[in-house]
Amino acid sequence: MHDREHVARVRQVASNLIAKSESINLTPFELTLLLLSIYLHDVGNVLGRSGHERKIDRTLEAAGAMPPVDRIEYKAAKQIATAHGGTVAGSKDTISILPERQAVSGLYIRSRLLAAILRLADELADDPARANRVQLASGHLPRESEVYHVVATGLHSQMHDVSTREITLSFNFDDPTLFKRMLGKGRREVHLLDEIYERSMKTFNEARYCSRFMRPYMEFERVKVDIMIFDQHQMLLHNIVYTIAEHGYGDHSPDIYDMVPELAAYKGNGKLTPAYLEKLLAAAQEEGQ
Repeated sequence: MHDREHVARVRQVASNLIAKSESINLTPFELTLLLLSIYLHDVGNVLGRSGHERKIDRTLEAAGAMPPVDRIEYKAAKQIATAHGGTVAGSKDTISILPERQAVSGLYIRSRLLAAILRLADELADDPARANRVQLASGHLPRESEVYHVVATGLHSQMHDVSTREITLSFNFDDPTLFKRMLGKGRREVHLLDEIYERSMKTFNEARYCSRFMRPYMEFERVKVDIMIFDQHQMLLHNIVYTIAEHGYGDHSPDIYDMVPELAAYKGNGKLTPAYLEKLLAAAQEEGQ
């Protein structure tokens, strides 16, 4: 859900990122434009998720809610907000097209830095509040969005540590059958474990990308993932822990098993696939009976 709670969460994460950096020193004007861009970044979702980052003007004009700021300042904030997603000429590299430093209303701002802070804060702003728990519990979730709500419900913490350059994603699931059946995602079905893998890889890629524009003030090199799976009696069945990081020569692979050696040879028994996890959960449940 992209509502006022999400905007508040993005604002809080951005504030935490800035506070943890000892040298970033955003000016009052930069902070103002960053806050405005956070307010603007998702308003286009009212007109549909696809390309929402480029629907800011249309949405605000239709709602009669244009921000009471100078036109030049609004345009600068909109540029920063637009860079939080989408593509430019088919590329997800949307921040590079912004000037590294530009003059706005007689003051200099670091546009790429502000855009990177917003983009990373948006990536780290998911929490259980974004899931529709009523629909999930009653089994009335739209099939095409099922996996997104399940993941949001389980993802209870997204922590970032500027000092260790690490981001931690912590999941907690009380229903092991979620890892056995297929979940709806758009027009297809996916395994929950594969979706978590994909989500954690996206977080890693976003963190590395945004770090390029946040140096030397902050940088993130690793994403640690902690998945705890319990049964209906709150007994721990299995705990999966892995870390995504560059290794070897540093080439990025889209395959999580290439990026995470411990998942490729999980407990010395091959790849931790959804099928293998299902066997581990079944064995743990049988042992606990």
